[in-house]
Amino acid sequence: MLVVWRGRGCWVIFLIALAAFLPIIVLWKVDGPEIDRGVAITMGLAAVMIAALGLRWNRGVTFHASAQAHSFWGIPMQLWALPTALFAILLGTGVITTAEASPLRPLMPITDRGAP
Repeated sequence: MLVVWRGRGCWVIFLIALAAFLPIIVLWKVDGPEIDRGVAITMGLAAVMIAALGLRWNRGVTFHASAQAHSFWGIPMQLWALPTALFAILLGTGVITTAEASPLRPLMPITDRGAP
């Protein structure tokens, strides 16, 4: 069995999964930018929680042997707040989106446009 976390580092994946799926579950009848905004807000909150918990549990040390006490994939827990916050910012600003691309409509010939 491959263990990818040490100590309480498993909280990283739990918080990110909760932040990703909770708005989708709550807003299951809504589609479009509302879902993106909901996920962006919860991802931002998850980033703050990951940073706070990582700093608390690793005693404020980032690049030291004691920081490896609570890590995920060998990276100290509090550093996982950076990609989580980046994802929240990109999703919140619309750089990445969950909206489906609209299919291209076929072009109409010029002669049909003026027909009644």
